Amino acid sequence: MENFTAHRLHVVAEVQSIIELNEHQGSAIRGSLFHALRNRFCMNQEARECAACPLVASCPVATLVSTLRPQSGRGRDVPRPYTIQPPLPGSGHPVKRPDGRPVFRYHPGEKFEFGLTLYAQALQLFPYIVLAVHELERGGIGRRTKQASDRWRRGTFVVQEMWAENPLTGERQPVLKAGDNLVQVPDVPITHRQVCEWANQQISESANGRISECTNHESRTTLHASRFTLHFLTPTRIIQQGRLLKPSRFSFQPFFQRLMERLEALSRDFSDTPLRFDDPRELIEAARRVEIVENRLRWEELRSYSTRQRRSTPIGGLLGEVSCQAEDWRPFLPWLVWGQFTHVGKDAVKGNGWYEVRVSEKVSQRVNNKE
Repeated sequence: MENFTAHRLHVVAEVQSIIELNEHQGSAIRGSLFHALRNRFCMNQEARECAACPLVASCPVATLVSTLRPQSGRGRDVPRPYTIQPPLPGSGHPVKRPDGRPVFRYHPGEKFEFGLTLYAQALQLFPYIVLAVHELERGGIGRRTKQASDRWRRGTFVVQEMWAENPLTGERQPVLKAGDNLVQVPDVPITHRQVCEWANQQISESANGRISECTNHESRTTLHASRFTLHFLTPTRIIQQGRLLKPSRFSFQPFFQRLMERLEALSRDFSDTPLRFDDPRELIEAARRVEIVENRLRWEELRSYSTRQRRSTPIGGLLGEVSCQAEDWRPFLPWLVWGQFTHVGKDAVKGNGWYEVRVSEKVSQRVNNKE
């Protein structure tokens, strides 16, 4: 993971005409971004999809809008190298549709904010992302509504600012400012070293001990069985043995195993140094022993409509918090920290699977005297 990086962007816009988004706001942002990229940069729009285009292997935008990568060593389907960080539940003004389902409305003059994270080599596609966001200003976003002009169209906004942010270090860098046509390439990457340092600090504080390295090896230190809480900000959809992982059946092992698979896939396809876990089977077995001590999860049932596929698909998942307890979090915490930026589970590119790791309380003490 040494060369794997994440580049988080935060977009601040001002609403120009009414924007209405369905419950899962990330789906609308991702869909509009898809169409903006394709409409502006696709050189062969007669092709119904990237798979049918002879230019797919050399098209930079196909990396963002398609899961196809013919040169991939593990087959043609790969994860997309970015995720959306949508407005969180509660953003916007809830309004009931005729069918009783809520939509969320943003009025002219209000702020509309969202994030986007690019991974590793996908940073070279950053200029396309900026131009696509400006395309959204013209094409609009969300549901078609009757605007002040009596025309039915999607809501519009104007980008005020775009920032590159690193939540681990607190660094912020302006990428685009209002009235400024000069765009700065982001230079505040989230790195594996920073992830390890942050994880070590959290473990040290939680355990009242000192961890010197981010490895799976034993170290001589005083540890406590500690609790960490996973706070699922957007629906997280985990499949275990062909079944959805629902709140009442939640356990740490399938969640962590899906995270391992996602981190491995992203680092393999978009980094020079693919992730290699020291002993994946041992790590999965250790994850099985992590105890769930408090479950405050709920299930959010949602659907997303694809204009490309002309059908809706279920994208609901877990929301809320779950507290987990382990004797030693060192094998897990660096990867859990990475998952905050890569998301986990199905539909991550639309913003699903976004969570935060929070330190809970210390429990019981033990002393590790292994040499």
